[in-house]
Parts: sequence; structure tokens; C-alpha cells
Amino acid sequence: MNKTKMRLSLLLALAVAVSLSFVGCASAPTAEINATKAAVAAAQTDDIRTYAPDSLKTAEDTLAKATGEVQTQDGKNGFSRDYKAASELLKQAKDEATKAQADAQANKVKAKADAEALIAGLAAQLADAKKALATAPKGKDTKAELEALQNDLKSADEAAAAASTAVSQEKYMEALGQAKTAKAKADGVIEQVTAAKAKIKGRK
Repeated sequence: MNKTKMRLSLLLALAVAVSLSFVGCASAPTAEINATKAAVAAAQTDDIRTYAPDSLKTAEDTLAKATGEVQTQDGKNGFSRDYKAASELLKQAKDEATKAQADAQANKVKAKADAEALIAGLAAQLADAKKALATAPKGKDTKAELEALQNDLKSADEAAAAASTAVSQEKYMEALGQAKTAKAKADGVIEQVTAAKAKIKGRK
């Protein structure tokens, strides 16, 4: 009887040990992985790549770290597996993907406002540049310079038109870039004409 009880006790202990070993083998957080990958994929849009590229890259990099950590733990055995760090990285990547979407929206609104404000002042700036060019010193020695300034003014007009078109197409970063180019060209014409006049005046 004692031997029978002893055998039963050993079998029970073995069964408990086997059960614990299965419990101790942690499994990969598949649901978290899929949810995070979906969140990052949802953030990989043209708008977010344009208006919040750094935020998106942060989310992508964190997801890569998380999946790398999952693979590391998958390669381990039994009790040594621990997906806690992977789960934390997955949550972080998901939060960063959400932040990338919010950042893109905010940056797009700002780009639109900045572009429209800059475009609003271009007409006057271009008019001033044309007036300045009309009064630029003329002569044999200034022919090449005048042609260069005329080309700059033409480029400014083209950039201003491109900026307006880009705004109508809701391409605000492109619009902002074109508007800045137009302003810089117009400012350059005015500055160069002013410098040329001062140079001639100094010779008198």
C-alpha cells in the first residue's frame, strides 16, 4: 500500500512538473504583433511620409526592434523565454504610429497656413522686383547682368504660379517650397539692382 501511494505521489509530482513546464513556456504576443503592424502600416501614407517622416521612421524602427526581440525570444527554450520587452516595444511602436498620424495632420495645417501667407505677399514682392529691374542701370557692361536678372524674375513668376497650383492641389509642402523660391528670386533681383545703383553712384 505504501509503495502504491509512493508511486501515485511520484506520478502526481511528475504531472505537476510537466504542467508547470508548459505554463512556463511563454508564447509570442501574436495579437499585439499583428495590431502593431497594422497600426504602422496605416501610418505609411503619402501624407505622413511628407509631413511627418521622422515620426513615421521612429515608429518603423521601434517595430523592427520589437519583432527582432520576438525572434530572439522565439529562439530560446522553456522558462528562458520572456516577451515582456517585446510587448513594451510593440506598445511603444503602436503609440508612435498614432503620434505620426497626429504630427502629420498638424504639420500639414501649418504648411498650408505658411504657404498661403507667403503666396499672399508674392504679388507685391514680384511687382517691386519688376519696378526695380526697370530702373536698373543699362549699358554695354550691364547687358549680361540685366539678362540674368530678367531670367531670375521669370523664374520667380513661374515659381509663384507653381506655388498657387500646388495649394489648389493640397500639396502644401511643395507650395511652400515654390513660394520660398519665388520670394528669394524676387528679393535677389531687388538687392542686385540696389547694389548696382550704389556702385554707379559711388563712381560719380
